Amino acid sequence: MNSIIPRILVVDDEPDLELLIKQKFRKEIKDGKYHFTFAGNGVEALIKLEQDTNIILVLTDINMPEMDGLTLLSKIKELNNPLLHSVIVSAYGDIQNIRTAMNGGAFDFIIKPIDFSDFEITVKKALDKLGTLKIAMKSRDELIAVRKELEEARALQLSLLPKTIPQTSEAHFAVDMITASEVGGDYYDFSKNRDGTLNVAIGDATGHGMRAGIMVAIMKTLFITDSSKLDLLDFFNISNKTINTLNLGRMMMAFMMLKIKSDKIEIANAGMPPLLIYRKEIKEVEEVMANGMPIGAMKNFPYQVIETEILAGDTLLLLSDGFPELKNDKDEQYGYNRVKETFKSLAEKEPAEIIDKLKNECITWSNGKEHDDDVTFVVIKIK
Repeated sequence: MNSIIPRILVVDDEPDLELLIKQKFRKEIKDGKYHFTFAGNGVEALIKLEQDTNIILVLTDINMPEMDGLTLLSKIKELNNPLLHSVIVSAYGDIQNIRTAMNGGAFDFIIKPIDFSDFEITVKKALDKLGTLKIAMKSRDELIAVRKELEEARALQLSLLPKTIPQTSEAHFAVDMITASEVGGDYYDFSKNRDGTLNVAIGDATGHGMRAGIMVAIMKTLFITDSSKLDLLDFFNISNKTINTLNLGRMMMAFMMLKIKSDKIEIANAGMPPLLIYRKEIKEVEEVMANGMPIGAMKNFPYQVIETEILAGDTLLLLSDGFPELKNDKDEQYGYNRVKETFKSLAEKEPAEIIDKLKNECITWSNGKEHDDDVTFVVIKIK
C-alpha cells in the first residue's frame, strides 16, 4: 500500500467541493500521498470505476441527479470487490439514508458540512482498513480467524439477550430474533423501575462481527445499570456521552426505549425504525416518529421524548430494520409500508401468534434468499 498511491473517487454534484479538496490536500497530492478523481453523479462514477480499476475508495454524496449515492452504493456492492470501499457523505439529519447506507455496505460516513480534519481521518482509516484487508485476503489463517470471531460474536450477542420475558398485569409480551449469517448486532431487553414502570429496549449495533457484539455488550451494561434509575432523556444523554468518551471511532448503536406505566408510554428513539401502535378503537396503525442519531454517533445530540396514551387492546410493535429491508429473490425490499399493512392485519391476535405470522412472512418474502441482517420483533399487547 505504501508504494502505491491510493486512488480515491469523490462523487458529488457540488463543483466547489473539487476545488476545496484539491486546495486542502494540495501538498499530499503533490507528494503522491493521495490521487483524487471526481464525478458529478453515480452514472459518471460508474464510468470512472470502469475506466480506472485501481480506484480503491469512493466518497459519495447521497442526493445527486441521474443516480443517487444509495443506488451507486448498491452498484458498487454488485462489483463484488472487497478491496473497494465506500464512504457516504451526508447531512446529519438524513438518519434513515445513513443507516441504509451503512447496512448496505458503506465503510463509514462523513457529516456535511464537511470538517476536513474528520474527512482526512476517515480517508486514512478507510485506506488503513483496506491495507489490512488486502493482507488478510492472502492468508487462510486470517479467514479462519474471521470465521471464529463471527461465531464468538454470535455467542456473545445471544448470551446478552434476556432469558425470560416479562408478563405484567398491564401488558402481554412476545419477542423473537431471526439471526442472519453474520452477526447483525440486534439487541432487546427489559427492566422495571421501583414504581412499576416497565422499560423496554430494542437496538441494532452498526456493523457486523465482534465490533457489533462489543457494542451490544456496552449497551447492555448501560441499560441494566441506568434504565431503571434515570428518565429517558437522561438515559440517552448519559449513554451517548459514555460511548463517545470511550473513543470507539464509528462504533455506534441505534436504540429505542419505551417506558410503560398504566395508560401512558414515553418513547425515545436513536436511529431505529419508528414504533408502530395499533389503535384498537379506530383499527388503525399509528407510526410514532422520534428521530435521533444512533447513540455514539455525535456528541451532545438533542434527543427528544414523545409521550402518548395507550388503551386496552392496543398493540405495539418494535422492530429492527432487518424486516423492512429484507430482500426477496428479485432483490426487492419488503418496505415499511408493507410492514404497517401486515401488522395491521395481525394486530388483534395474541403477541406470540403475531410474531409467528411475521416470521412466516419473512420466510415467504425471502423465498430462500439468505438474510443480510438480523430481524428482531418485540410485540406488546395492552391488557
